[in-house]
Amino acid sequence: MTVSAARTSPGSVDAGGVYNYVPSVMRDGLYRMWWCGSDAAHPGDHIFYAESSSLDGPFHARGSNAPYQVVFSPTGGATFDGQHTCDPSVLRVNGIYYLYYGGLRGPGASTGIGVATSADGINWTRANGGAPIVTPAYRQDTGNGYGAGQPAVSYLDGRFYLMYTDTTGAASSPKNGQGFPEGAGQYLLRSADPGFQSGVEELTAGGFQPRTAANHTAYNGIGNYYSVDLQYSDALDSWIVAHSDGPDSRLTFLSPDFSSRTFADVAMPRSVVEGPGLVSRPDRHAVAPVGGRCGVVPVDIVNAAASPVAPTGLAHAGVDVSAGRSCASMAPGQVARVFEGYGIQVPGLPPAFIDGGLRLQSAGLPPIQDVTRNFVVTTPEVFYSIPYGASLFVGQTVVGAPGRPAAFLLDNSTKWPISALKIITDNGSTITMVGTAQYDAYPSGPALYLVQ
Repeated sequence: MTVSAARTSPGSVDAGGVYNYVPSVMRDGLYRMWWCGSDAAHPGDHIFYAESSSLDGPFHARGSNAPYQVVFSPTGGATFDGQHTCDPSVLRVNGIYYLYYGGLRGPGASTGIGVATSADGINWTRANGGAPIVTPAYRQDTGNGYGAGQPAVSYLDGRFYLMYTDTTGAASSPKNGQGFPEGAGQYLLRSADPGFQSGVEELTAGGFQPRTAANHTAYNGIGNYYSVDLQYSDALDSWIVAHSDGPDSRLTFLSPDFSSRTFADVAMPRSVVEGPGLVSRPDRHAVAPVGGRCGVVPVDIVNAAASPVAPTGLAHAGVDVSAGRSCASMAPGQVARVFEGYGIQVPGLPPAFIDGGLRLQSAGLPPIQDVTRNFVVTTPEVFYSIPYGASLFVGQTVVGAPGRPAAFLLDNSTKWPISALKIITDNGSTITMVGTAQYDAYPSGPALYLVQ
């Protein structure tokens, strides 16, 4: 692996608050950032939000010049998150935003992990009835009663992956090398259920296995860290784990099954403290490379910074990493995964949206702008490396049936379901109702979800 283009922000990128750390950063046209913060009007731990066209700021609240807005707060009641909501990890899957966070009831209690959902990433509703989705294992007393928290979530091949700290886990270390309190250690769950209440598998010494009372937190093979962030790189075929290591933040690269390291660790170019937040595309994968260089992966983090930036400020650092791969050398379908969820533009070729590993070509930009905010200008090589899926023309036929979503009827009579009327109207289309049997007979393509 080669490392190049080291970069850092000139100072703090946030613009307010008295305590800011552990951000979750999404590249969604703009850079959208959620983080744990407090100010005079919101003492304790709340989740702040701001956005910017640049990772170096200035960040601001949506639709205003305010430096941030508070979007999620403790309930103030006797719930597990009555006093404290912190450590956000935000992703968007199938048009739904998920906010994973640490919650605390009050003094003497232990942290648990909760999840909330949203249509826009601003207005949140607690899921799972407001109850935590992960609670401390209480498999040992390390002397640190913090509990289960610091969630980092990604999505791959239909499953949510949840990496987190549990200071009471069976394999938690009495002390780590960073000087944090005893109990540090990372555990990993995965499930097709975003609430992790069914079909949950846990990473064990023998790989992923159905979670049981016996194997829960029995394996701590990822790292003896206290706070991490997680994303998947389709270009590298690797997980990227960002973690603080003494005064530095480092990147560790792990195989898809987490069984081995795929590349040597990379140090990030800034002195930092706890809580690195990897800049990711909405599904928590690495962002697409600039200019269509398939093998060049931009890796940027934002986290609480040490001196000379105020310890409670957030700062940016980044590098480009490459394993020397070209688009032509990648396995079939890999280029499509690198650009999944992106609009791609090539001079002289129709704009296209990459959905489900297929290239949806469009006669115009409006319907593509409805389903993604991320666009990249690339090359004909990239364009034709992605399997053709269908073409969408202005006024394209849309079919509907009782109890079924409306769907564009595209090439070879394939139907691509649509989540919102706006996509239909922006394409100048109208809905034609057909019988359920006729609707079901059309082969299905990927679904199109409106981005809010």
